[in-house]
Amino acid sequence: MTSKVTYFKSALCPRCRATDRRLSELRIVQPEVEIETIEILTDPARVLRDGIWMIPAIIIGNQRWYHAPSIDDLKAALVKEEQS
Repeated sequence: MTSKVTYFKSALCPRCRATDRRLSELRIVQPEVEIETIEILTDPARVLRDGIWMIPAIIIGNQRWYHAPSIDDLKAALVKEEQS
């Protein structure tokens, strides 16, 4: 089973740059992880449907972050999601 990260961002968001870098790091250590990136300005219906109220937002399973989490936090959430 491939783990999935859903990432909500905006090209206009300065805080999203740090999250972009963190997810790039994640791709290096876990290249099998699928990262779906949603640009909030072009997909507002998805933002509303998924209940996003702040960016950057990262969702892995039931875990949500509204900042750039550590690599360890991301890896732990991916392991938990694969086990469920």
